[in-house]
Amino acid sequence: MKTLLVVLRIFPLVLGTVKAVEEAIPLPNEGKKKLDLVLAILRTAYDGGTDLSREFSWEKLVAIVVPMIARIVDLHNELGLFQKTQPSKA
Repeated sequence: MKTLLVVLRIFPLVLGTVKAVEEAIPLPNEGKKKLDLVLAILRTAYDGGTDLSREFSWEKLVAIVVPMIARIVDLHNELGLFQKTQPSKA
């Protein structure tokens, strides 16, 4: 139950971060770099707060958040909500 409550509590932050990173970096095939950036942003929030760090280690939180991010990205891609830019040919 504790994990479910944490997921519900952090979902808006994770969703907003994923969307912001995708808007800032709409490049295809850069998923790993984007994921690293999302995790870095979430780590900053994690380190800056005390509630979540008392409940979960960073590693446990990453184990929860990474599949959540994957589902968010998959759904947005499936629905065409993330607009991909094509690299220009020189």
